[in-house]
Amino acid sequence: MLRGTGLLVAAHLRRDRLTLVLWTVLFAGLWASVGAGLGSSFDAQARSELVALIAADPSLRMLRGAPAGTSLGAVMVVSTLAYLGVAIALMATFLAVRHTRGDEDAGRAELVRSTPTGRLAPLVATAITGAIEVAIVSAGLLAGSLAIGLPAEGSALVALGVLLAGVAFVLVGLLAAQVMPSSRGANGLAAAIAGAAFVVRGVGDALADAGDDLAHVASAWPSWLSPIGWITQTHPFADPSDSAGWAPSWTPLALFAPLLLALGAVVVALESRRELGDSLVRERGGRATAHALLGTSLGLAVRLHRGAAIGWIAAAVVVGLFIGRVAPVAADAFEANPTLLALVQALGGTADDTIDTFVHALTGIVALVACAAVLQGATRMRTEELAHGEQVLATRTSRLGWFGATLAVALVAGVLVMTAFAAAASVSLASSDAARTGTVVAIAASMLPALGLYLAVGALLVAVLPGVGAWLGWLLLVVPMLVGELAPLFGDDWDWLQDVSPFHHLANPLATDPDWTASWWMLGGAAVALGVALAAFRRRDAAV
Repeated sequence: MLRGTGLLVAAHLRRDRLTLVLWTVLFAGLWASVGAGLGSSFDAQARSELVALIAADPSLRMLRGAPAGTSLGAVMVVSTLAYLGVAIALMATFLAVRHTRGDEDAGRAELVRSTPTGRLAPLVATAITGAIEVAIVSAGLLAGSLAIGLPAEGSALVALGVLLAGVAFVLVGLLAAQVMPSSRGANGLAAAIAGAAFVVRGVGDALADAGDDLAHVASAWPSWLSPIGWITQTHPFADPSDSAGWAPSWTPLALFAPLLLALGAVVVALESRRELGDSLVRERGGRATAHALLGTSLGLAVRLHRGAAIGWIAAAVVVGLFIGRVAPVAADAFEANPTLLALVQALGGTADDTIDTFVHALTGIVALVACAAVLQGATRMRTEELAHGEQVLATRTSRLGWFGATLAVALVAGVLVMTAFAAAASVSLASSDAARTGTVVAIAASMLPALGLYLAVGALLVAVLPGVGAWLGWLLLVVPMLVGELAPLFGDDWDWLQDVSPFHHLANPLATDPDWTASWWMLGGAAVALGVALAAFRRRDAAV
């Protein structure tokens, strides 16, 4: 049943050689750069102040994690590790889907099955490939940690935690590939699970009791429900000599053992019974007579994108409902803790500002989801071009009409994600006696220029670089966001890196006098780029 596994592993590794180098450089480079920046620009006092700021702000704990000390390694962990956890999850799931359901959609899996290859060989080869690539990335993290002088035990904990999380999400990707009928659906499901793991970890950290020392925050129980939370709960660089007495712990990583065994058993059981191309979620059969709207480019685009759009919108609604439950709790925590309240007031804030800041932080996460929905919808055009381009263009449909309809539906999907979030958050906050509908709507609206920008990015990739548009688009979404978030940790000389992230240029409606100049420039640039993309798509050959 495993015949040919070795050859398939070699083929997968050769196919992934470029993306593997990029992921390894990204992980190791960001981790080492953050360490070097913190080490050179933040002394012990500055690190303590940074940790106190994170401990005092639930929105920062939601995004970055709960502090476990003020040493260099501890500050690196609370600043970076949660982001690395969700990044390795996305890398692993996309890898798994690409080599399984993606190959089935493209017909490559059928060619492999026509050779003397074992039934489970493609599945096992993908799992082994994923483990190898995740191990290489983890080794890069370990090397980066040791290179900047971090303790060996903590460095090993970080590397092993990322390795185990990556392997777990490889299995999640393999499961999603068997559940969903297409690679697009499988990637969407797997990405949603990875995002949920990040959010659940964030909920646990946001609900934590910050205490009085503002250097050690014990996460609430939801963090223990997330594999990303298990990594952060190891407290790899905690110092036992601190007053809190925290020490690095290998115990949380033991939770990966039952998870890996359960996921592996389910994946193998399903693959043993599943026919090639089959899935647990089956595509519905079409009606005998198509609706008249399907005879238009716009109707076809709506039909193709509606499933993914519904999934993105549902995720936004869940986050919006969550705000109304957590934000008031965070404000109450400030009022009940004199130390936290004094720190926030020293920074010029109040307990009410905590709710607004929390809403703004989570709206940023939803905006990233909306940009992903827009980018996915735009780059879907390339898939449709390869699969059905000849049939569509053989009709009276124009190239510009087809491409334009796809882009329009993708943009509407992103706007609906933000609208659904704003509506859910407003209702949820109102039910918690913390109504601020106008603020929520203003914050959500301030994120819309980023959607236009990434619509233009997706359109340009399809029109100009169709061969690499799928993975390059996601890279252009994730990497600038990470660099922008982590840039302040590199030191004052590297503040310019924040400008790499489009989200850094968006107007902040919570400011006394919001500056909308960059947002208008972003919209104008997106409009020009869309025009260039439409012209380039009209001139180039189809399915090149």
